[in-house]
Amino acid sequence: MNTHPDSIDPAVCPLCKQSNQCGNISSCGSDTPCWCSSPEITFTESLLNQLSDDARGTACICKSCALANS
Repeated sequence: MNTHPDSIDPAVCPLCKQSNQCGNISSCGSDTPCWCSSPEITFTESLLNQLSDDARGTACICKSCALANS
């Protein structure tokens, strides 16, 4: 099911609908890397395939969902 891109909140995980804690959004201009750049985090093809086309490149998956699906 695709939703309208304007309804996608970049601060909310598109899978679980909780805050994604995205460091790239919340720390604009910060030199601190986001949690997703940690080597323990992987975004598998099967995980990314769960995203709607509208959410791809718009909202980050949260750490909990990434770890649960790695």
